[in-house]
Amino acid sequence: MIESISKKTKNTYIYAAAGQGAIYAMVSSWALRYYTDVLGLELAFIMALMWVARMINAFADPVVGILVDRTNSRKGKMRPYLQYTPFIISLLTILLFVDIGIESQLIKCIYAGFIYIAWGIAYSFADSPLWGLPCDLTTNSEDRNKLYSLAKILNSIGGAIPTVVVSLLMSEQLLGVQKGIFFSAIGISVIGLIPFALVYPNTKEIHQGKTKTISLKKQFQYTWENKILMLVVLCGILGFGRYLIQGAYTYCAEYVFECSSEFINNFKQVIGFALIGIGMFPTMILTPYLVKKYSYKWLMIGAGLLSTIIMIAFYFVGLATNYNFYIALIFLFLSGLPLGVFNIIITSVVGECVDYFEWKKGVRMEGMAASMTTFLAKVGSAIALGIIPLILMIVDYKADQVQSEGAKKGIFMLITIIPAISMFLCTIPMFFYDFVGEKREKALVELAQKREQEQIN
Repeated sequence: MIESISKKTKNTYIYAAAGQGAIYAMVSSWALRYYTDVLGLELAFIMALMWVARMINAFADPVVGILVDRTNSRKGKMRPYLQYTPFIISLLTILLFVDIGIESQLIKCIYAGFIYIAWGIAYSFADSPLWGLPCDLTTNSEDRNKLYSLAKILNSIGGAIPTVVVSLLMSEQLLGVQKGIFFSAIGISVIGLIPFALVYPNTKEIHQGKTKTISLKKQFQYTWENKILMLVVLCGILGFGRYLIQGAYTYCAEYVFECSSEFINNFKQVIGFALIGIGMFPTMILTPYLVKKYSYKWLMIGAGLLSTIIMIAFYFVGLATNYNFYIALIFLFLSGLPLGVFNIIITSVVGECVDYFEWKKGVRMEGMAASMTTFLAKVGSAIALGIIPLILMIVDYKADQVQSEGAKKGIFMLITIIPAISMFLCTIPMFFYDFVGEKREKALVELAQKREQEQIN
């Protein structure tokens, strides 16, 4: 029997995704700026921290996936990991933006490193279960795809909140950079926690049918043998450029883009971030309908190629117009269009990877599939957040100072040329993604028949 998802469960899940998105964006968008311009940490240390912490965070995801797939509890496989982690993550998010008031560079680095790594590990224990949960909330693939799409839209809306709030509060007319970021972190952590924490008590996992119990060795082997999952992981990692656009924009707004209006200059941060989000929104709304007509494969390829074209054009037009802010706004909006498609598909494809391997091997690996897709996001983010301080070092970036022309060009490349190369490369694995057309339809029919037979037995 095909079980659909209730309205209460659907609403709880998508709002939880919004809360999680707000908290995550607070850290991913503003931790780097806080470390460079408020704490004054050395760029070499920040680069090392971003790489090490994010890679620890990334490799924690498969560990969590293993634990999830081996969990056999009355509460389900995913939900037990969502009972306390939202509270821990919220607290660590606030602590991450605390200036401990000590001048010693060593002590500040130790504190920042400990909190940042702890935050990442705690986040892994909630991230994979949250995005794997829809696989066990319904057996209806269409309902599941809609749920993923809605959740990702709300997740992105939640993620846009810190960019707007912080950009406003950090202006000199209000709180300034340090207080603006700190008080935003408190507010967003608390507000985001409320819906995030409600996912545990207000959802219920369903039985998806009998699956084989496999050893740890088999679990790794089967993950590697899940061809389409591995292609998605490779695509996601190569697409690290999507994190650069938002992660490096704060530096472009502050030091690169030119605008004659003093009023507009005070709000370049919030305007630019808002345009990226506005660009993403229509395609995120449209993607669930596009999926009915086109496969994940061609939507991903199309989004990657379109992003490449837009970013290359942005770079050359930006140079030709001397980094005119108003011209940049057009391209920031356009850059969001393919990212909206990419963000929806890279999450929705989790359920398809789970179905594919159940069809091939008779084993459901929801936890590992979800953890591998969050793994690719963490690795991609680690690469992006490592590249930013690296480029800043190479171009001799000076915090709170007028930048040289070479520095400006290097910073501008962080949101144009480098993302363009990345998004082009990420399309290559998807040409080998073959779970489409008749093959996919046949698999879904056979799975539905198998589950109905197991219900009868």
